[in-house]
Amino acid sequence: MSPPAICRTLCCRPTGRPSRPGAQTVMVNSGAINGVPATASKYLLTKVLRDRWGFKGVTVSDWQDVRALQTNYRIAADYPEAIALAVNAGLDMAMEPYYAKQWSDGLKTAVDRGLVSERRINESVTRILRLKFSLGLFEHPYVDASKADAAVLGADQGLARQAATESQVLLRNEDSVLPVGTSVKKIVVAGAYADDINDQVGGWTIGWQGVPDGVDVPGTTVLKGIQEAAPPGTEVVHAKTDADAVAEAKNADLTVVVVGEKAAAEGGADSPRPELSADQQALVKSLKASGKPVVTVVLAGRPLVLGDAAGTQGLLMSWLPGTEGGHAVADVLFGAANPSGRLPVSWPKDVGNEPMYYQQLPGTNGGAESSYDALYPFGAGLSYTTYAFDAITADKSAGQTTVKVTVSNTGDRDGDLVVPVYVSRPVSEVLAPDRKLVAFTRVALKAGESRTVSLRVARRTLAVTPGDIDGSGTAKVEPGVYTFTAGARSADVTVR
Repeated sequence: MSPPAICRTLCCRPTGRPSRPGAQTVMVNSGAINGVPATASKYLLTKVLRDRWGFKGVTVSDWQDVRALQTNYRIAADYPEAIALAVNAGLDMAMEPYYAKQWSDGLKTAVDRGLVSERRINESVTRILRLKFSLGLFEHPYVDASKADAAVLGADQGLARQAATESQVLLRNEDSVLPVGTSVKKIVVAGAYADDINDQVGGWTIGWQGVPDGVDVPGTTVLKGIQEAAPPGTEVVHAKTDADAVAEAKNADLTVVVVGEKAAAEGGADSPRPELSADQQALVKSLKASGKPVVTVVLAGRPLVLGDAAGTQGLLMSWLPGTEGGHAVADVLFGAANPSGRLPVSWPKDVGNEPMYYQQLPGTNGGAESSYDALYPFGAGLSYTTYAFDAITADKSAGQTTVKVTVSNTGDRDGDLVVPVYVSRPVSEVLAPDRKLVAFTRVALKAGESRTVSLRVARRTLAVTPGDIDGSGTAKVEPGVYTFTAGARSADVTVR
C-alpha cells in the first residue's frame, strides 16, 4: 500500500498540547482495504504506524468500530474475538460510547481464552497512562466550566475570520460585478441560508449532525456581514421569501443569493445526488430573469451541481466558513479582502459526472464527458488582480527536485497567489495522468511585485508501481524525462 492510502486510513488527531512535534493519538478509520478492516490490521497499526513511522502514542478506534468487526464486518464470531483482533493488531483504546463494561468483560474473556496476552494489555495501559500524565489529567482532571467558557468563547475570532476569508473561492466574476462598487445603492440579500448560522457552521461542530436544538451559536451570518460592511448610503434589503426576493431584485443594483445544504455529517450528509435543491435552483433562475446582476454564494461542504442556478454574474464558494463566515464573505464581496482560495476538488457539471478527478488516467473513449470535463476544474479560483508565471527551473539533487518559479502580480491590487507545480511524463511503463500535483505554495505579492519561490519535490513522490495487472511489482521511480509545470511554464528533468 502506498503512503497516501495509509494516510487516508489512519486519521491523525493531536490531543492536548504535545511537548514535541507530532500527534499523541491516532484514530483508526472505519474503512477496509483489500477486505481487511483497518481496525484489525496489524500491518497498518503496528508495522507501518509504529515500526516504520515510529509512532509512540495511543491508538483509538472510531465509533463502535471494534464491535463492528463482529456485527458489521462479520470477521469475528463474537465480541471477545473482535476485541482480540483489534488489540493484537495494535489498538490501545476502543471508542465504545454506550457499553464500556461489555468492552472490559469482553477483553477479560479474550484473555481467559488465551486470545490476548497480559503483556499486550500492559503495553496499551502504559501508553494510555503516559499520555494522561503528560497532559496533567491526574493533577487536574476537571476544569472550571465558567472559566473555560470565559477563556474560549470569542477567542481567536480574528484567526477564524482570517481562515474563513482565505478559503473563499471566487469562481465567476462576469463584467467585474465584484468587488461591489460605489455605484451600487441597493443590495437584495436572498436565500434560505443568508441568515442561518447553524447551517453556516455545518455538522461536526457543536453537534454531530449540526447545532442541537436550543443551542445558540454566537457568530455572524452572511446577511449580518453584508449589513455591517455595506458603505453608508447603500440600502441592504433582506428578502425573507422567494417572492419578495424576485420583486425586490427588479429595482436593485445587485442581488446576493445565499444557497447551500442543511448541516449534516457522515450518514446524514451522504447523498447520491449532491446538487442544489429544486426550490433553490428555481429561485436563482427567477432572480437571473430580473435582468439585474446576481451573485451566488454557496454554503456547503462540497461542490453542488447548480443546474438552473448556474451562470449568475458572480459565484463564490464559501464552503462551511464557521462563525466568522459572514464577515469573510462580506470582506470578499466588498473588496476588503482579495479572494485567493482555489478549488481542492473538481466541480461537476451534472450529477452523472461524478466521481471526477483532475488526475484521472487516460482512456480510449471519445465522448465529451468520457474525459475530464468539469464545470470548474481542480485548482480554479479568481482574484481581483492578475498574475503571471514568468519562469520555471527544475534542478535534481539527491533524493529531490528543487523547482523554482518566478511569479508576478501584474495588477493594481495586492493579493495572495497559490503556486501549484504539476509533473507529467511523455512515456511511462504504467498509465500516468496527464498531470499530477506534486507541490504548491502560497505567496503574498504586492501590486507590481515579482518573486521567485522555491518548492521541493521528494523523489519518492514520482514513484509508480510497474508490473502486470496483479500489482505485484515494487514501487520505483522510472528513469526518463519528467516535466514540471507551473502555469504555462515548464522545465524538464531527466532521472537516471
